[in-house]
Amino acid sequence: MNSHFWGKLSSCGRIHPLVDHALDVAWVFHSLAARFRARLSATTATHLSEAHLHRLSAVAFLHDLGKCNRGFQAKRDPNAKETAGHVFEAVAFLLDEGIHKRWPKAWTELIEEMSAWFADEDELWTMLIAAISHHGRPVSERDYRAWGDRNPARWWQPQNGLDPMQGIEELAHTIRAVFPEAFAADIPPITATPAFQQRFAGMVMLADWIGSDTQFFPYRQSEAEDRLVFAKEAAQHALRAIGLMPPESRRPHTFQDVFGFGPNPLQLALAQDLSSDDACRLVLVESDTGSGKTEAALAWFFRLYAEGMVEGLYFALPTRVAARELYGRVLRAIEHAFDDDARPQPVLLAVPGYVRVDGEPVLPDPEGRLWDDDTKARQRERIWAAERPKRFLAAPIAVGTIDQALLSVLQVKHALLRSVCLDRHLLVVDEVHASDPYMREELCTLLRGHLARGGWALLLSATLGEAARSEFFESQTLPLAQAIERPYPSLTTRSREHPVAARGASRRIEVALFPTLADDASLLPELKTALAAGARVLVVCNTVARANALLRAVEQNDAISKDALFAVNGIICPHHGRFARADREVLDAAVSARLGKDTPAGPVLVVGTQTLEQSLDIDADWLITDLCPMDVLLQRLGRLHRHPRSTRPEGYTTPRVLVRIPEGELASFVGKGGQLHGPAGLGPVYADGRVLQRTLDVLRERSILTIPEDNRFLVEYTTHPDALSTLGEAWKPHVQWIEGSVLSEIRQAMASTLKDAPFWDLHYPDKSERVLTRLGEQGWDLPLATPVASPFGAIVDRIVIPAQWLPDGLNPPECIEAGYTAKGFAFALGAHRFRYTRFGLEKEDD
Repeated sequence: MNSHFWGKLSSCGRIHPLVDHALDVAWVFHSLAARFRARLSATTATHLSEAHLHRLSAVAFLHDLGKCNRGFQAKRDPNAKETAGHVFEAVAFLLDEGIHKRWPKAWTELIEEMSAWFADEDELWTMLIAAISHHGRPVSERDYRAWGDRNPARWWQPQNGLDPMQGIEELAHTIRAVFPEAFAADIPPITATPAFQQRFAGMVMLADWIGSDTQFFPYRQSEAEDRLVFAKEAAQHALRAIGLMPPESRRPHTFQDVFGFGPNPLQLALAQDLSSDDACRLVLVESDTGSGKTEAALAWFFRLYAEGMVEGLYFALPTRVAARELYGRVLRAIEHAFDDDARPQPVLLAVPGYVRVDGEPVLPDPEGRLWDDDTKARQRERIWAAERPKRFLAAPIAVGTIDQALLSVLQVKHALLRSVCLDRHLLVVDEVHASDPYMREELCTLLRGHLARGGWALLLSATLGEAARSEFFESQTLPLAQAIERPYPSLTTRSREHPVAARGASRRIEVALFPTLADDASLLPELKTALAAGARVLVVCNTVARANALLRAVEQNDAISKDALFAVNGIICPHHGRFARADREVLDAAVSARLGKDTPAGPVLVVGTQTLEQSLDIDADWLITDLCPMDVLLQRLGRLHRHPRSTRPEGYTTPRVLVRIPEGELASFVGKGGQLHGPAGLGPVYADGRVLQRTLDVLRERSILTIPEDNRFLVEYTTHPDALSTLGEAWKPHVQWIEGSVLSEIRQAMASTLKDAPFWDLHYPDKSERVLTRLGEQGWDLPLATPVASPFGAIVDRIVIPAQWLPDGLNPPECIEAGYTAKGFAFALGAHRFRYTRFGLEKEDD
């Protein structure tokens, strides 16, 4: 095809004709629309036929119509003095009356005819704006009005022998030639609801990203090439290679074959007993830690996948560590569940910095793409979804953090692309009990949209409080007395609650309260006694500073053997989240090797933070923990006598937990403004003093906890609104502050989520792309100018600086200049100095 208008330009000056690129993207869109038809139809009253898909593909074909303007076409000349973009210029082409006067007849007639494709003729304009917004951010009317170019018509005037309107005319003629079915008579118009517009926009974003990838769509090879035939074949190949088109066979092997053991009652319920009808699109699983919820979730996925209800799985966890720990289990299950020709691939660890595809690490290449070390063409295609975090959800099977899923409903670039990819998955959300009001509101928004489009979701929790449960299911909150009587363990659907038989024997855990939150020295004799007896001791602190301070105090005590302290490569250290990525992998492996299932007996003391309570399969003889909310405490208790062992030392054969509490009344730490300012993160980490007080009340009343029988009571009595409303007069200022804080968090979450508005009104106010999935600043993730060796021998090339350590207004540098010290390395940011040692990252002036 001899066209003067180019759509893609290579670094060496080769061009890809605009019409060819438009065909590539349109046929990828068509293939995607055929896959996603049911979920796309769920957003409109129109039953989408094949003719409708051709019409939508024709609109997608026009996504780059703005590239016809002469300012964009001038970019082919490296010496051009005046160039332009193609997004706002395209909007101007559609809306500017002065430009309309130059519209070619073929375009005018095309637009008149296409307007009838939609129930309201104005919907065509909105759909075209949605297609034009394929770079990820919606182009809103507000954005367009703020655009700096006050004379857009100049870009559509002929100059130097190039008339932009000839390119527009070429696009108009090509649409009629390649989509004749779209122009058939008697096709019902599409009702393009705001939700439909957003689905369409996300699909165009995905189609453009795939259609722009030269591994699937190389530039035209010759004038004789039939690009239409090529584009159709290439689109099918691309979707199969990426994993967006599942294998024909979907039948998995039996539960026994997959996992090597028969299903327990919980797993059996999801593997075969629970109905897979619409009432079960949202399922809540509540069961004790270690009861096999992961296998149950995978069994549910295998059923839904075999029945054609879903085409993929996204397993969302609260932290990167939890995702990395779970990934291997999911990968093994998928490998055992399917024969090679039926296996959905790839299986992706969707965690930036730790990306793996089918178990193999994926590394950046000098061009900025991601490559396996010895990649070939097929391997390169296989890792397409791994190359950018924005593509992660395109993988058929992915394990990552909840953030990746939440980004599909927030006002951030490519949110709609993430959303259409997630639509086809079973969304599994683990450890939902840990959600705060901000996160819960975001998750509720995610679930509402996912389910409304025909999606499926599974929530996993050790025990979920009634207040949160009712929000997720959009039901009336049960009174406290009724909430406590809910069955446990259980499966909850929209239609009913399904009791599940508990696994194995109960655990009777002895609870001791120890007022040592501000006194590490008083704890040292207890630790000495336990280690001397040969116990495996786990100490979970609420903050990194506390963990580091306690370990330093332990090391300074000559009565405690250094041989019993947790170490990596012979170097004593804590376990927390303020280590570099490379070291975190080393620390996680080391703590699993020392406290994991079937590991050797012998004394060991591991001091750490919340990183020890989330997804690590570790087993301690004795647990020491700072006071924390009851649902968090139950999670920590899941690491105590987790596995049957016959070698526990005398005095530690019974599960025991020592809870460190303040010496005074908790209410005494409530400040004048109502905020809690207690020790050990009581306030900064766990802000709701009501829950902490109720947790303390229960622990004072019960010296024995029976798990899992007590779980429902323990969580409801410490989190239910009825239980929290009966605190004394001393808590009134805090209650008022909490209620205002919760309302503020919910409002902030609602302000950050996507609106159900026409595309032209869908404005993203945050141009810095820093809308957060979790309330509060997450910090700066900065590269080191020169990678350095950590105290454990790993190579560190990036460091995360907590935002609270840096003053407002300080701009992050492009990289960090670090220098070695006797104990690690150090660097400065502005007036602040930091050190990195076996204790992780610390601020020197703290």
